[in-house]
Amino acid sequence: MRVFWSSAEGRLRALWRIVIHAVGAAALGILPVILIAEPLTMLHRRGLFLPAFSHDGYDRIINMIVGPLLACALVASVILAARWFDHRPLCEFGVTLDHLWWRNLGIGFAIGAALIAFTFGLEYAMGWVRVTGTWSVNAAGVSLPFALSFSLVKVLCVGTYEEFVSRGYWFRNISDGLNPAAAAIISSAIFAVLHATNENSSILSTAGLFINGLLFVSALWATGRLAAPIGLHIAWNLFQGAVFGFPVSGDKEGASIIAIQQYGSAILTGGSFGPEAGIAGILASLIGIVIFAVLRRRERLR
Repeated sequence: MRVFWSSAEGRLRALWRIVIHAVGAAALGILPVILIAEPLTMLHRRGLFLPAFSHDGYDRIINMIVGPLLACALVASVILAARWFDHRPLCEFGVTLDHLWWRNLGIGFAIGAALIAFTFGLEYAMGWVRVTGTWSVNAAGVSLPFALSFSLVKVLCVGTYEEFVSRGYWFRNISDGLNPAAAAIISSAIFAVLHATNENSSILSTAGLFINGLLFVSALWATGRLAAPIGLHIAWNLFQGAVFGFPVSGDKEGASIIAIQQYGSAILTGGSFGPEAGIAGILASLIGIVIFAVLRRRERLR
């Protein structure tokens, strides 16, 4: 029983808490798909629900409906696991909704936007990317406002639930079982591997996402709150895809404020996967880690 239960803590050991949470998160996450997405899609195929929308348009509509529900389900999985299995308050996972939460959310967002702007500026200065237009639509049969709205909903959902799970629950429990440094490495490695099946992924994209995961961990370390990595993650994806027109983890957004054409080597730019798979994006992540390390040392965000 010692393998499963800690008598001193009066709860399951960290590994089993993580495993049970993963199973519970998967179960809760699939409910919106089974109960809402699948029935509505069946009606759509029969022409009974949103028949006027094209395939791409319908996919975006259904994801805008199910995405927030999925995000809520995964955040709920962390809240329930914290209460039932960890027996500790959410503040120990970096969730404290006070004035510093909103301040750190904004700071994380600003740094994320600045890092992607740096990436774009570097590639533009080196001739690896060229601006071909503005307010560009990349998906057929989808309007600009609709495509941008979809991108906004997606980045809000993904940035929130991935941070609650990766830098929230996983990081805290791996730290319990091992130590914070090991937790940073392991949680970032899991984060990278889970994106390895994305379209256009490669060994370099997985390595880049591992460093990107360390960037999000550094935001948590610097502030002690999950708000900073959430804001950072949201801004990183939003400015990467919907603003500067880069692919986001292998996926090209339906619209972007700036339209680009990339010319540099994929090793430098990340190519069709996005900046995380290239030297420019990895450099931006490393700069971000240094920024948060300096802020942590000066205790500017706590």
